[in-house]
Amino acid sequence: MLPMSRPVLGVVSIFALVAVWQDFLWPLMVFSDTDNQPISVALVQLSQNIQLTVLIAAMVIASIPMVALFLVFQRHIIAGISAGSTKG
Repeated sequence: MLPMSRPVLGVVSIFALVAVWQDFLWPLMVFSDTDNQPISVALVQLSQNIQLTVLIAAMVIASIPMVALFLVFQRHIIAGISAGSTKG
């Protein structure tokens, strides 16, 4: 039973990680110190002071961990998504 639930657990954990990664409003309200802010909040606050090209480069660099995580677990994510679509 556990090997069959492995792809589903992988997809759920990836979705949970992405939801936490993209959480924006709560850290924006709570962390006033810039050293403790997540990258999403820090990029928005830095966007007022830096050039657009530097901001886009920083956003690409910030997205690298999620892309790398997807590439590592791509087989499990696709298997978990397609496991719910087949019958029987």
